[in-house]
Amino acid sequence: MALVALLCVRNRFLFTTRLYEDADMGANSILIEQARHFTLLVGNYSRDHFHHPGPAYMYVQAAGESLFWAWLHVVPSAWGGQLLAVYALNATFVALAVGAVYGWTGSLRGAAACFAAVVALVSMHPAVLSTDWMPYLYVPAYITFLIAAASVAAGATRDAWILALTGWFLIHGHVSFLFFVPVIGSVVLAAALWRRRHGLGAAVRSFFATQRRVWVPVAVISAVFALPVIVDLVLHWPGPFGDYLAYVSSRKAGGHSLATAVRDALWYWWPHQDAWAVPIAGYAVAAAISMWLVPAPLRRFLIALLAVDALSSLAFLYYAATGIDNIQQHYIGYFYWSAPLIVLLVIVLGAVEALPPRLGAATALGTAALALAALAVAPETQTSTNSSDPAVPSSGPDTDPALPGAVAALAARAGDRMIVLRFDYRSWPDITGFLVQAERTGVRACVANPASALVVTSQFICTQSDITDGQVYWLTPAAPRGHAVIMRLRQAVVTAGLALTRPAPPVAVFRPSAAAVAQPDLDATHLVQVAEVALGRGPAHPGHLRQLCCRHLLIARAQQALDGLQRVRRPALRAG
Repeated sequence: MALVALLCVRNRFLFTTRLYEDADMGANSILIEQARHFTLLVGNYSRDHFHHPGPAYMYVQAAGESLFWAWLHVVPSAWGGQLLAVYALNATFVALAVGAVYGWTGSLRGAAACFAAVVALVSMHPAVLSTDWMPYLYVPAYITFLIAAASVAAGATRDAWILALTGWFLIHGHVSFLFFVPVIGSVVLAAALWRRRHGLGAAVRSFFATQRRVWVPVAVISAVFALPVIVDLVLHWPGPFGDYLAYVSSRKAGGHSLATAVRDALWYWWPHQDAWAVPIAGYAVAAAISMWLVPAPLRRFLIALLAVDALSSLAFLYYAATGIDNIQQHYIGYFYWSAPLIVLLVIVLGAVEALPPRLGAATALGTAALALAALAVAPETQTSTNSSDPAVPSSGPDTDPALPGAVAALAARAGDRMIVLRFDYRSWPDITGFLVQAERTGVRACVANPASALVVTSQFICTQSDITDGQVYWLTPAAPRGHAVIMRLRQAVVTAGLALTRPAPPVAVFRPSAAAVAQPDLDATHLVQVAEVALGRGPAHPGHLRQLCCRHLLIARAQQALDGLQRVRRPALRAG
């Protein structure tokens, strides 16, 4: 509750300010609106051209939007409701971690020490709790997953449900956790079974007969989280899993040397020179405290924490070397901030438990208060509306106050016709925000280019009749010469285009060219319009011919249309 209260106080503008999300947050909101109707089966999109396995995070945010915005009217905008749900979810993960530690110490000082260690990390990276950008959302879940894994491996099967809950959230959130969670979970299971290796069969039968409080919650959680994944596979076989296999077998996946992977991993420990000294010193101090300062029952848990952390580090090195495509993009591994945190947790927990009870409690509570104060004053504890990744100010804004006005203006101009959106690839962030606001206000809008379905989903892809009968508008960084600006958005201007006045000629002739031009919004119909202008047979937006300039035509033979998306250096196209 303390974390939720702190986040709400620092972000009290959410209760009075109308915020309209775009970019990545807009793309996620498209999915969240589907989750509110219980139709969403997949997770957020990846820049590697697939969706992540499951919708768990989207359903949590959908619940927040419905509860805090639509029903209670606590916040004036839908995105505010989503953020309140994220605050609550992240605080819940922290509470579960503290609870798992308390189960081993049985003391206030142990729980306070765990809270202090977690909040100390968060105070260095406040966006871990304060933003809904996906790479940050994985961090609290992964920290709690590792703590629960160590607890179960050390013999506390009571925490198996926490292990299952956090593991499934991670799997839903990012495809990489289809590797991390099974690997760590399998080792935890092996450790739990090893102690019962003599008479293993009888022990397993006894477990299922007498430990229903352990395995029934795990089974229920697993069934609930597996359901949308299974349904999506049945309806759309092989679903995104075919894309996952294609990615791991492609040249994009990994290909980095061990030295490069080690340097990447060390960045999360200490993003400066001589980073190698930090994990060496940390593990040495943590191991010494675990072996010589704490009582035997707690020692088993602390050693398990270090072992699980080491296993997680080995798994991350393998992932960095073989799975990450652009290893310079550190946001991909933000969840590995868990490694130094677990070492810090072992040191702090062992130290306060070794002190006399009153002194240990005072030390732990004082440390927790200092960490909480540091978090309270950290600038990034306030949710950013100007950068999708608060750690990278150049990542670009994620809200646009002009979006509702733009939707209303275009709806008034279009009348009963479909709003058909075309866009320059640099203006895609406002497209997601426009579509979300259009859906929330009952305005019909779609995107002309099918290649945009990854980000806007097939729900917002125009049919041929939409394009023919609708009213076309362009979103571009600057207005084409001679065209009046209808609306100015934060990252684009809106101008009017003309729909086709007659059915397009057969597009098969143009399809190879459309697939080859490295421009996200140059589809076959677009090229037909260009041809009509050239032949004097029909109108088209004057920006068409300028966009088919020499640069596009020269690279046409080497690239596909969707490759143009990869050139965008914005976090929404790096969120995978």
